[in-house]
Amino acid sequence: MSEQAETAAARGIHLPGATETAGGRRLGWAQMRAALAADRAHWHRRGHGSARLHRGYHAVWLYRLSRYSHERGWRMAAWLLWLVNGWWTGSDIPPSSRIAGGLFLPYPFGAVIAGAVGRDAAFGVQASIGGLLKEPDQDIGGGPGLPALGDGVVLEAGAIVLGAVRIGDRARLGLRTTILKDVEPDETVMPQPWRALPGRGAAA
Repeated sequence: MSEQAETAAARGIHLPGATETAGGRRLGWAQMRAALAADRAHWHRRGHGSARLHRGYHAVWLYRLSRYSHERGWRMAAWLLWLVNGWWTGSDIPPSSRIAGGLFLPYPFGAVIAGAVGRDAAFGVQASIGGLLKEPDQDIGGGPGLPALGDGVVLEAGAIVLGAVRIGDRARLGLRTTILKDVEPDETVMPQPWRALPGRGAAA
C-alpha cells in the first residue's frame, strides 16, 4: 500500500479509484455497469423513482461512459461525451475524475465534480468540487490540486470543496459552505449563522 493510501486509511478516508485499476487492470464494462446499478440503487433509496427519467442520472450515465472511454484509451470519445454531458445536463464532470458507484446528483445544472469521490455520495443543487486557481501542489488521490471525498459524503446545496483536501467518510457539508481544509470522518460542517440586518431607513 502506498504512503498516500496508508495515510488516508488511518484517517478513515476511502480513496476512490484505488481499486479501480488494481493489478494494472483498466476499468472494465462489468465494473461500469455495477457502478451504474449502484447509482440507480441510491436514487431508489432516496425515493426519487426511476433514475432513468431524471437528467441528473443522465449526467452520471454519460460520465460513466466517458470515464470508461478514458480508461480504455479512447480519449477523443471520452472528451466528446464530456461535451455532450455539459450540453445536455449543464454539469461539468470530466472523464479524468474518479467517482465510485452510488452517485446521487438530482440537480446537475451548474455542478462541477473534478477530483475523486467515494461510494454513495450525494450532491445538492450546484454543489461542486475542484481545484484552486493556482499551480497544483499535490495529488492526494483526485488529481493534482484536486479533492478526494470518502464514502457516504453529502454536499448540501451550494457546498464547494476546493484544493487538495480530504473529506472523511460520512461527512456532511452544509448549505453554501466553502471547504479549504480537511474534514474528519462523520463530521458536519455548517456555515456561520445568518443574522438579520436593519432595513433601509432604520435608525443608526
